Parts: sequence; C-alpha cells; structure tokens
Amino acid sequence: MARSSYTATPITTRVKRWLGLLLAVLLLWLGGALTYFNRAETTPPAGDERTDAIVVLTGGAARLATALRLLNENKADRLLVSGVGPTATKASLLQAVLPSMPDAAQAASDGEGIDLQSLFECCVDLGFEATDTASNAVETAAWANARGYQSIRLVTANYHMPRSLVEFRRRMPEATILPHPVRSDAMRVEDWWRRSTNAAFLMGEYTKYVAALLRARLGLLIAEALRGNVIAAKPERLQ
Repeated sequence: MARSSYTATPITTRVKRWLGLLLAVLLLWLGGALTYFNRAETTPPAGDERTDAIVVLTGGAARLATALRLLNENKADRLLVSGVGPTATKASLLQAVLPSMPDAAQAASDGEGIDLQSLFECCVDLGFEATDTASNAVETAAWANARGYQSIRLVTANYHMPRSLVEFRRRMPEATILPHPVRSDAMRVEDWWRRSTNAAFLMGEYTKYVAALLRARLGLLIAEALRGNVIAAKPERLQ
C-alpha cells in the first residue's frame, strides 16, 4: 500500500507541473494575441513621405482602392499588385475596384475624378507568382530589385500588416518599408470578441504571425552561425 502511494505521488506532481507549464504558455499566447490585436488596430497609416513604389497585397477591393489613391496622389511612381489570380487583367481589376471608388466612375463621365484607366495603363504592374504572404515578399523583392527601388509603401489589411512586415523585412532587409494598413469592415479588429468567426480568424492570423517571426529569427541565427563558421575557417593572413 505504501509502495503504491510512493509511486503515485511523483506522477501527480509531474502532471501538475505540465498543466502549470501549459497554462503559462496559454496565458503568454493570449497576452501576445491581445497585444497583436491592439497593434493592428492602432498602427496609423504612413504619412506623406514619398517612396520609390507602392505594393498592395491582394485580398479586398479596399486595399487596391487605397493603393490607387496613393498612386494618384503621387506618393510613388509605380504600383505593384502582388498575388493576383492567373486570369486577372488590368481591365478586370479596374472593374472590381470601381464600386469602392465612386470618384473614379465620375471621372469617366466628366473628367473630374480619378482616371483609373490612365493609372493602370501607365503605372501599375501585376504580380502573378505569389500565393501567400511569404511569396508576396519574394515577388516584391524581385520586382523592386529589377527596377532599383530602395523604398516601398506596403498596403494591406491592418490585421495582416504585422506578419507582412516580418516577411518583407526578411526578404528585403536593406529596403525602407512604410506600412500603410487598411481597415477591413468585413474583418473588424476593434470588436473581435463579439463575433466568433472573426475571433477564430484573427487568432489564426496571430498564430501565423508568431510562426513567421520564429522562422525569421531562426533564419537569422542560422545565417549568423554560417557566417561565423566561414570566418573561422579562413586562414589567418601573415602580417
């Protein structure tokens, strides 16, 4: 009987320790999520500073409308729409964004609004290769390097901006990246707890952000380790 009691006590202790550790991780994760939501909600768009280019990540008409307005305001010379579908064209994107830009529809009739047709023809490039945020960054880096761009204004949804910045700064470490978050009426961050579908989506987005952050930190550590090994392997030069 005493032996059974002696055996059960360490198991109970270990279970309690694991449950305590799990609870601590859960609380840390929830605290990070709340900080993430607050950051997504309160980060203001970039100011009037001009950049070499504007990049908008597909995912909603509001994002594209914002990017086109910035282009029309001469905040940059060129716009990349990254991650468009294989059948998309400039004409189809123009038609898709018109409901969000009534002043563009007005321009077609009296010439007083934003001339979207001219903007698309002169200054918009479409990127067809990207399928997720990481490949958005890869696609943009190749596009910017080919044109010698050193600074971009990044336009995407506010909840998506933190993860996008991690991926873009990882792929474009020397570039200046100005965040220009766009609020989404369909996915409101400020009252995320009121809708279970929004809460689940945003928790998933936060988890993806943490994963992207860990990948970026791990990649940096590996790069530094490899660089250190290369330096150590070089023979010392004779003075």
